[in-house]
Amino acid sequence: MRNISLVLIALFALASPAQTKRPVTHKDWDAWRSITGQTLSRDGKFLAYAYMPQDGDGELIVRELATGKEWKENVGALPPPVIAPSEPEGPPPPPRTIRIAFTSDGKYLVAGTYPRKADTEKAKKEKKKAEEMPKQGLLIMTLGSGEVTRIASVKSFQVPEKGGAWLAYAKEAPPAATSSADAAKPAPAQDNDTEDQRRAGAATSSSGSAKKEYGTDLVLRDLKLATANERTFTNALEYSFARDGKTLVYTVSAKKEEENGVFAATPGADAAPVSLAAGKGKYSKLSWDRDQAQLAFFFEKSAWLWDRKAPTAKETINAQTAGLPAGMIVSDKGALTFSRDGKRLFVPAGPPAKETKDPADSTEDKVLMDLWHYRDDSVQPLQKVRATQERNRTYRGVWHIADQKYVQLASAQMQNVTPTDDGLLAVGTDDRSYRRMTDYDGSYNDIYLVDTQTGKRSNVIRQLRGGAMQTSPDGRYGLYFNNKAWFLVTLADGASRNVSASLGVAVHDEDDDTPDAPTSYGTAGFSKDSQSYFLNDHFDVWQLFVDGRAPRNVTASEGRKQKIQFRISRTDPADDDDVRGVDTAKPLTLRAESEVTRESGFYSAALTGAATPRRLLWGAKNYRYLTRAKDADTLLISASRFDEYPDLHVTNSAFAAPKKVTNGGAQTEPFLWGTGELVSFRNSDGVALKAALYKPANFDPSKKYPLMVYIYEKLSQSVHTFVEPRPSHNVNFSQYVSAGYLILTPDIVYTLGQPGQSALKSVLPAIQSVVDKGFVDEARIGIQGHSWGGYQIAYMVTQTNRFRAAEAGAPVGNMTSAYSGIRWGSGMPRQFQYEKTQSRIGPSLYDAPLKYVENSPIFHIQRVQTPLLILHDDNDDAVPWYQGIELFLAMRRNGKEAYLMNYNGEFHGLRRRHNQKDYAIRMQQFFDHYLLGAPRPEWMDKGISFVDREDEKERFQKAAAQ
Repeated sequence: MRNISLVLIALFALASPAQTKRPVTHKDWDAWRSITGQTLSRDGKFLAYAYMPQDGDGELIVRELATGKEWKENVGALPPPVIAPSEPEGPPPPPRTIRIAFTSDGKYLVAGTYPRKADTEKAKKEKKKAEEMPKQGLLIMTLGSGEVTRIASVKSFQVPEKGGAWLAYAKEAPPAATSSADAAKPAPAQDNDTEDQRRAGAATSSSGSAKKEYGTDLVLRDLKLATANERTFTNALEYSFARDGKTLVYTVSAKKEEENGVFAATPGADAAPVSLAAGKGKYSKLSWDRDQAQLAFFFEKSAWLWDRKAPTAKETINAQTAGLPAGMIVSDKGALTFSRDGKRLFVPAGPPAKETKDPADSTEDKVLMDLWHYRDDSVQPLQKVRATQERNRTYRGVWHIADQKYVQLASAQMQNVTPTDDGLLAVGTDDRSYRRMTDYDGSYNDIYLVDTQTGKRSNVIRQLRGGAMQTSPDGRYGLYFNNKAWFLVTLADGASRNVSASLGVAVHDEDDDTPDAPTSYGTAGFSKDSQSYFLNDHFDVWQLFVDGRAPRNVTASEGRKQKIQFRISRTDPADDDDVRGVDTAKPLTLRAESEVTRESGFYSAALTGAATPRRLLWGAKNYRYLTRAKDADTLLISASRFDEYPDLHVTNSAFAAPKKVTNGGAQTEPFLWGTGELVSFRNSDGVALKAALYKPANFDPSKKYPLMVYIYEKLSQSVHTFVEPRPSHNVNFSQYVSAGYLILTPDIVYTLGQPGQSALKSVLPAIQSVVDKGFVDEARIGIQGHSWGGYQIAYMVTQTNRFRAAEAGAPVGNMTSAYSGIRWGSGMPRQFQYEKTQSRIGPSLYDAPLKYVENSPIFHIQRVQTPLLILHDDNDDAVPWYQGIELFLAMRRNGKEAYLMNYNGEFHGLRRRHNQKDYAIRMQQFFDHYLLGAPRPEWMDKGISFVDREDEKERFQKAAAQ
């Protein structure tokens, strides 16, 4: 009996570690994997996706959906992201991934691969030159058997849309022969470039001197054959398959320029490629028409056209073409495009390029000066940001193919024109009268209709905000939003009429609380037959008719009744030759989301009768449509919650019985993982609001927990969003909840002229509503936010001592100086932000100076009792970093506890992963000390001296790795 007991004890001891869950830590970041690049085969039988860690080698996973059988292949490690300035307020860029493509016959899969991490690290240690570093590759898999062929040094590939088992891929150029002197040179700097190196590189790249690019081997491979059957075309630079796979066209750029040209090869034939055009010069930008019957390309300063039935291409437009304005040439800086019926070719024209000076010619005594002129259309920083765009600007013209006639459409006076589908009309925009207004207001345009056969312009709208207009597939109507209403334009005569006034509901954002004109709730555009169009109100979808018939509420007002927001989701098969527009012959698929519970799902709505929309799939999750098979009723969706990884599910167009086909959620099993729920509260003005509350695993309402508040504007809608563990300049919800914190993200509404007080009036009542539940330790409440959230926190700590510790990232400390700062990413003055958008002051600084003083943290700094951690980087491209300095110096001057971290060369948000890691660890140390009672880290006690900073980083990184 004693022996049995000992065995049971031993078994329990072995089982316990596997059953014990632990908190997520910074050591778990690198291995965390995301699903990207999900793709279905045309026949819907196979799913492929990349399963990539944040750092390290990832996998291509291919799954046979009927059997569940999977094949996994190593596809290397993702390269670091490109570090460049950008406007930070938009959505984050999509995650980098590998490219995956199925052949149209459903028998093969082709995917790009990256070098394995170990190979790249080894090459770096050996100080290999850039051209000697490991290169991308290619993986070919036979579906069903999983047999794999790998090809090294491949920079790109294509498979035809409908052309069966053909593959074309371009090889990397072989490394150039190196001399002993070259071999001694160090490897080029990688992602760890210093800021000086980065700026020097940017200066070189913007100098305008373009290095001539030569082609490499282009390989055409027949995947159907058991043994590799390949043809190689040398010096190929660009290439393009016809959609049917019967023609492969490529350009040649050779060191022997007489070999240059455009060639067409026929897959499966042994004949030599046909020369469509040949001779010295540059051939570029291959462009097919929609039916793949014609191909256009540039040759030097001319546009050429190839009828696929003809033996060669013909020069179509050059400097001598009638209609091309004097001083203009055909420019390859723009794009060649066809009208959808292939009857017109749109051609970019522009002035000849100016010769650029070699930067090496500059001397120390060269004058460097910018003149800021008060009558300039744009301020100098904006001109600088747009300099490359302006140097490369082209003006669209049209070649009427049957008439052999060229008409110039755009010009310096009307720079942008957008043709209708048939190309007979175009919508032009002219912003010249309003350019100076962008400093403090927004962008406006006068709208013109252009007859593409004569070039005649007719002004139809003055001073339209933004200048966007949709046109119907038949080219007869236009649709635009202005002054809280939608207008339909008859393009033949330019007549406009308000079409939303009769709906009886608002079509503009009723919750907009900025000084600017509110935006619309959006539109799904025109129907396929151009006889109707679809508009959204807050909750429902409307169908309106071009002939003026009574509009129809597609969702039968169920959205407004149930506080569910309905939006059309295009889930019909998409192919390159589809006619655009909503197909009204079929029921509509709608994505729906409750504004009360944030449950979501999909509905179906018929466009006949008066039936209410029919629920297809619904739940307390974040459901998203991703893609579908082109030739089968197989759809791919994701389903997630805060505690549920967004795994992929396969279903059909009825969204019946979704089946989970990935297992990314297994990553959460070793960890303590929290849950999310909605909390209702009222702000100090009595406005009903919501907040998302995230609770730790094994939550016990009888215990007291530390509370972390994270703010921006409205965030409760993300309650069912899964947050993967990842380093950032913001607190990671999953990681902090796993460590035992409560996280609260309250919605904020604003009163114009009182952005700081508005935040206070929303955040404090939200906190109190949770404190009243009895499980919050009131002595351990922290708050964190970045950018606009950082400003609100900086202001709030001057007005309340509710927080034990606070972090403000990239905050505005002084609105009076920030008002005329520059957003260096866009080059725009910041005045518009205060008068029209997020900062919500309204009047200018000169009209209401006290409003700016009242809302500026530094003027109330003596009240601060909360330790404040500030992150502000010296290359911030949105909020000038002196704002962080002003805030810090005000705190320092008044003896307030403050820490300012500046990651040299970083932008508005941290971009480099090693900096993200460093700051995420330090920020958690800061909060863990004040809210969890952890020891003070050394950097908080002693600071980091400038002369010791490199050694400190090394010590810190070693300690973090232990």
